[in-house]
Amino acid sequence: MTTSTGQLHKVLVTGSTGAIGEPLATHLASRGHHVRGFARRPSPGLADHVIGDLSDREAVFRAVAGMDTVVHLGAYPNPADFMDVLLGPNVVGLYYILEAAVAHGVRRVVLASTVQVITGHDLRDRPVHVDDGPAPVNHYALTKAWAETAGAMYARVHGLSVISARIGWFPRNTGECQRLAASSFGPDLFFSHQDANRFFERCVEAEAPAPGSSVILHAQSRPVSVARMDVAQAREVIGFEPQDTWPEGLPFPSA
Repeated sequence: MTTSTGQLHKVLVTGSTGAIGEPLATHLASRGHHVRGFARRPSPGLADHVIGDLSDREAVFRAVAGMDTVVHLGAYPNPADFMDVLLGPNVVGLYYILEAAVAHGVRRVVLASTVQVITGHDLRDRPVHVDDGPAPVNHYALTKAWAETAGAMYARVHGLSVISARIGWFPRNTGECQRLAASSFGPDLFFSHQDANRFFERCVEAEAPAPGSSVILHAQSRPVSVARMDVAQAREVIGFEPQDTWPEGLPFPSA
């Protein structure tokens, strides 16, 4: 098929067995892109996949070879001990991904960040804007704030096109949906599975940002009442338009 830009890409999706990565890999492949998966176990539905750990430099470099786009979703996805849990996948792994992207001439790197980078801000009065800066409150979010800065440096120094995506509240199962619904601001930070596919599709296919440029984009669905994250820049830069409102766009029951 013809994408919105008319160009097909060779896309590496790390974390290709995860809650975002597995359906995204299928979605991108359905749009005609060649998708390679990278995870610690086989990637369902992908003939092209590399099994490995993000802290294994050789495996990461092998996975990135021949790709023109990397969607880096692989990470330990929750607050945890920095030294024993987060350091390997979230810091060392990110370093290997960016180094491999430079070595193999990758065009664009999309880095998964998190809304937790900005939860130190007051989310009640107005939407948090990218220009408000990071305000992490745990070490997991701190690794993602570092990833955003690292991505900007690699764009500036090595000429990559880099998008750092601050992902909203993305529930991975019904239990997480119940916790989201019970939160006073959860439905207004919700990021649906369908909107995630739409968002990362645009990250892969959009012309912007140009080589040598980086951007941080907020990624969430439409709020129920009060917007918590400003998504105007995502709309402007990559043409992302969220379509779902809590609890739409989920592949499982919300309660």
